[in-house]
Amino acid sequence: MNVLRILAEGFLWFLLYSVCGWIMETLLYIIVQKKVVKRGFLFGPLCPIYGVGAVLSTVLFYGRIHNVFLLFLAGSAVCTVLEFMTHLALEKLFHATWWDYSDRRFNIQGRVCLRNSLLFGVGIVLIVRVFQPYVMGFTAGLSDTVLFSVALVLYSLFLIDLATTVAGLKNTVALLKNLQDAIGEHVQKGVDTTDEYLTGLAERIRANPYLSRVAQSARGKFSTVTRLRNAYPKFTMKRYKDALQVLFDKLDEHKK
Repeated sequence: MNVLRILAEGFLWFLLYSVCGWIMETLLYIIVQKKVVKRGFLFGPLCPIYGVGAVLSTVLFYGRIHNVFLLFLAGSAVCTVLEFMTHLALEKLFHATWWDYSDRRFNIQGRVCLRNSLLFGVGIVLIVRVFQPYVMGFTAGLSDTVLFSVALVLYSLFLIDLATTVAGLKNTVALLKNLQDAIGEHVQKGVDTTDEYLTGLAERIRANPYLSRVAQSARGKFSTVTRLRNAYPKFTMKRYKDALQVLFDKLDEHKK
């Protein structure tokens, strides 16, 4: 088979399972939290980790592991490693954590937990043994023209979404670093404690019309982080925790 066709089909599988993962997480959040929240790292309706896990498991296990129990164990192991490495990579790149399983039993550094690993195993069994044969049959039936056209359009949209999200996070990290440095310098002078400084800063911004407009504009630049905090309640940037407190807690307490 043509290498380009293999890549195009694989990309469509990735998108399909990324969308399915997004739908599943959104529905589960509605059931558990009783509210609608847009889940996912990207702006679009995608959870890429599900797509990567599905495609990787298909490449590794499809047609190779026929025993359901072994497939369950292998899928669980691969997806657990993938989740752990994804958490680690996001933490290193953006100094942020999206999820934390420290409060769950049998977790590893809060990055993965046994319950999720077991669910991953079940999911991979369903994908490889039930869904993927139909998905592969469908994409295999597409002509080269249709397959490449659809894949190219969706790939372009995916890259735009990814670039926009990453740029927003990078800009956020840079702005938070500057604010965190300012907080640190102020506290080191011994003028007041961190909490007093944050409260005082909020009061001064609220009292000054110009600073209030600046603060409102700054909050707009942090729309990416605001969205992620809504989608992932445990989302945080540990290195810039005080700066986030200014933007999302103290300033919001003193809105006009």
